[in-house]
Amino acid sequence: MSNTRIPLIDEHPVAAFFVGAYLYTWVISAPTVFMEPSWSAAILMYVGSFGAPVSAAAVTWLRGDDVRAWARQITRWRVGWYWWVVAFGLPLAIVGVVTAVLLGVGGPVDIDQFGASPVLILVIFVFGMTVSGGLNEEPGWRGFAQPRLNDRYSALTASLIIGVVWAGWHLPYFFIPVAPHSGFTVVNQVGWFVGILLLSVILAWAYNGTGSVLIVMVLHAMANTADVLLPLAPDLILVDGVIDETAVGTVVVVQLGVQLLVVVALVAYYGREKLARGEIPGAADAGGRDSATE
Repeated sequence: MSNTRIPLIDEHPVAAFFVGAYLYTWVISAPTVFMEPSWSAAILMYVGSFGAPVSAAAVTWLRGDDVRAWARQITRWRVGWYWWVVAFGLPLAIVGVVTAVLLGVGGPVDIDQFGASPVLILVIFVFGMTVSGGLNEEPGWRGFAQPRLNDRYSALTASLIIGVVWAGWHLPYFFIPVAPHSGFTVVNQVGWFVGILLLSVILAWAYNGTGSVLIVMVLHAMANTADVLLPLAPDLILVDGVIDETAVGTVVVVQLGVQLLVVVALVAYYGREKLARGEIPGAADAGGRDSATE
């Protein structure tokens, strides 16, 4: 436990966490904006991507809260079989529905393209669990910010606040040559921003219902992994060496539409206030201080 108390951090832990996450990631990742795609640039970028858990751990320690209790969320696996089915199955179900809709509207898909190498799927999943959305993000956004914002706002509003801040945190990646975000078209960029807000609500629901960062890591990694299973037709996306924005837009709109239906269903069933609230992992009770207060 820390013996050094910083009033601003003590009184505004979520704001301090957001600032710390941005500073760590943006400062460390800054040099990669000027580097050509290479292993060294990729490694530096992914080291910088751990801003959320680093900041969450630092703020937890500086406030005198229990860092180990916060970290134990990462290994919390006893949450019931239902949530494991959700974590692995929901992203696959979404891809299945998106594929069916695209086939129905004549979108740029080819069912013969369906499927991917099991080895490739496993690699993408492990990558997502560690340095592309899982361990490098979720202990902070969901494991730290979500429960504290739940105390002040509805669960839905809290998840959307995190979604906006989370999206903004990604900003440098749109300028880093080695990052996939730098190759997004305008349609992809707009769709990605809306998509991350919707995903934030879904991840909040899973976290609030389990108190498990591990479940959210799996769900996030599966959401990234499921993208490779979408049977897009390359010849309909890239025509004569030029990306067909209409085709890309069709895919983006259908994906967002299906994700929005999932979010609407969750909010309609659980209510915007609920999405299940729990105690803040790692919060100290000493001194009569409400550790959930931002």
